[in-house]
Amino acid sequence: MKKFTMILLLGIPMIMFSDYCRAQVLNRFYLQGKVGYKNTYQEIVINPVYDAGSEFFEGVALVMQGGKRGYINTAGREFIALQFDDASPFVNGLACVKYAGKYGFINLNGDWIIQPIYDNAFSFSEGMARVEKKGRWGFVNPRGELIIPCIYEQASDYSTGLAAVRKDNKVGFIGLKGETILPFINDFAMNFNADKEAMVTREGKQFMISLSGKILREVEPFNEHEEHERDRKKTKR
Repeated sequence: MKKFTMILLLGIPMIMFSDYCRAQVLNRFYLQGKVGYKNTYQEIVINPVYDAGSEFFEGVALVMQGGKRGYINTAGREFIALQFDDASPFVNGLACVKYAGKYGFINLNGDWIIQPIYDNAFSFSEGMARVEKKGRWGFVNPRGELIIPCIYEQASDYSTGLAAVRKDNKVGFIGLKGETILPFINDFAMNFNADKEAMVTREGKQFMISLSGKILREVEPFNEHEEHERDRKKTKR
C-alpha cells in the first residue's frame, strides 16, 4: 500500500509538469495579416496583434509592430520593449539588434553586451559574429572583443572553424584567430558545408574543394548575385 501511495504522489506532479511543458510550446499563426501564437491544443495564448513574428527560440520570440522590433516570452509579455529598427532571434543568449542606426548585441535582460557601434552585424556562429565598420568586416567574440579587425571587403559566418573573407577582391579562408588557412585565390567562395566541402569560383569555373584546399571536382555554374542576396536577407532581416 505504501508503494502504491508513493507512485500516486510522484505521478501527479509529473503529469502536471508534462501538461505545463506542452502548454508552453507555442506555434505562430496568422489572422488577417497579423501574427499571434497558439499552444499545442490550438488555444490562442498570444493574440494576433503583431505585424510580424518569429517562432520561439530559447523561450523567446522576436516580434514587430509599427516598424519596431522587440521580444516576448511564452506568456506574451514584451520583456524587451519594441524599440529596435532591426533585430535577430537570440542565439546562445545574445541577439543582434539595430538601435539609433547602429548594430550591437543584447542579452536576455535587454542589457547591452556589445555596444551599438557597428554599421552592420550578424548573429553569432561558432562563437564569432561578423561585424562591419566603415565598409570593412571583422569578427567579435561574445564578450565584445574585436578578435579579427574590420579589414575585409566581405565576410561570411564561420563554418567548420573557417570563414570565407574577401581581401583585395580575392576570397580566401581564415581561422578563428584570423590566420589565413586557404589562400586568397578565389573570385567567389561559399562556406564549408556539413560534408566539409566548399564551392569556389576561379577564372570562370567552379569547383568543390576540401578543408585542405584540394580541388575535389568541377561543378555547374552558380549565380553569385543570388547567393549575395540570400546572404543579405538572412534570418535577422
